[in-house]
Amino acid sequence: MFSSAATNWGPDDGFYGTRVMAVDLDLGVIETVSTQSAGATFRGETPVVSADGRYVAFLTTHSLYGSGWQVVRKDRHTGEVKVASSDAAWVPANNFVQDDGLAISADGRYVVFVASSSNLGVATGGKDQVIVKDMLSGQVALASVKSDGSPSDGYCNIVPRMVSANGRYVAINCDGTLAPGVIGRQTWVRDLQTNTTELVSRVGANGPASTAFTYGLAMSPSGRFVTFRNACYGGLGQAGGSCEGNSGVYLRDRQTKTTYPVPRPAVIPTSYANYCQASSVSDIGTIVMACAYKSDGVNQRSQVFVYVPSPNDLGQGTHQIISVRGADGQPGNNDSGYSLAVNANGLSMVFESKASDLDPDDTNGRSDIFILADESMFTDVIFADGFEQP
Repeated sequence: MFSSAATNWGPDDGFYGTRVMAVDLDLGVIETVSTQSAGATFRGETPVVSADGRYVAFLTTHSLYGSGWQVVRKDRHTGEVKVASSDAAWVPANNFVQDDGLAISADGRYVVFVASSSNLGVATGGKDQVIVKDMLSGQVALASVKSDGSPSDGYCNIVPRMVSANGRYVAINCDGTLAPGVIGRQTWVRDLQTNTTELVSRVGANGPASTAFTYGLAMSPSGRFVTFRNACYGGLGQAGGSCEGNSGVYLRDRQTKTTYPVPRPAVIPTSYANYCQASSVSDIGTIVMACAYKSDGVNQRSQVFVYVPSPNDLGQGTHQIISVRGADGQPGNNDSGYSLAVNANGLSMVFESKASDLDPDDTNGRSDIFILADESMFTDVIFADGFEQP
């Protein structure tokens, strides 16, 4: 599932903006998802999809669904499109809906987004708050909540991989103070079942919070692990006892209440320590992340690495670069990892890349999606079979 501005996905339908697309790798079927029930295509951005592929939530500016940016959810079985950024009566948000982040639970029931709207039935205080919509009941809940039940007094945000599979846990970034004495942009987890908010960017069970801003979050499907970007000087630990050993990504185990600095990939020189950022984490702690890397010694490119932790110590493990050419295993010739993900068991990964040499059939000169699958451990480009025409 991805968004694309390409115009050659099929017969000309008269729409020339960005649309949401689905590719079924088993059936070889290509489908435009951002369509009305009558079949007309409309603008769609930043899609997220349920585990079975049935439900797709995405951002749109189509006036049919409200003013400005709105979040909608498409049922690919029935064709129904419903506004997720809405109140309990399904009235669309009346104010700013953040246009670069949303998430969906594995069953597609819960859609998480950010808005400062005043008509959603939850207090926002006029600031960006993390909001959860139950697409079955229509109910709306606030995730960026202080211990006294009031909304965050700062701005909050999310990214696609910030909700657990069952929709119970939501990882959030907030500038505001969600707990007494904790300041700055921190990482939190909201438990929607117990109505509690937990600080994640901290040392140990009850240690101090990071003194540096955190961002670039991801949560494992089970909700046990959270990864985030943090500077070494934030006080959350050093891999190998030195900031030069840090990748820049931290792993929080919510079960053991331990925060680990993820080590820097050995092939990356110490001068590029702490340069890894975008990440995704599996239920066993496997992390896929994008890291700055001068593979040719001259040009700095973002490359995608997978980190496999030791079962006995999540802060120790091995790295492997996966944004590589199939012919010789060398890193790609352009940036990779602007978007990426790993599945629950840590064996299948997907990433976006601008590199033109990861696949010999990649001739379109555009950003493409690549998959590393557990069945055959192959890397392949989805944008192929006729779509690689210039």
